Amino acid sequence: MLESYVDPAQDPVLARALSGTLRDEWRPAADAMASARSWDRRAYVVLTLAAAAARRDVWLTNWREAKPGDRDAAAVHAAMVALQAS
Repeated sequence: MLESYVDPAQDPVLARALSGTLRDEWRPAADAMASARSWDRRAYVVLTLAAAAARRDVWLTNWREAKPGDRDAAAVHAAMVALQAS
């Protein structure tokens, strides 16, 4: 499973998102996804958030309920399911 620690000095947006997942807050994760413009960055953010969701998914469930059809939430969810299956 992927590590879900991110150095806040190196990546404050993603570190904030991971901290938010521990408090069941989905908006920081949505912000991190929205900030991921390149494919490499997007893949990294998706997989990092998916690893966090595989451990605790309340925030992801809340995001998907608050924003049905959100493609970013769907991408994180799909990656989480794939991680859990492996």
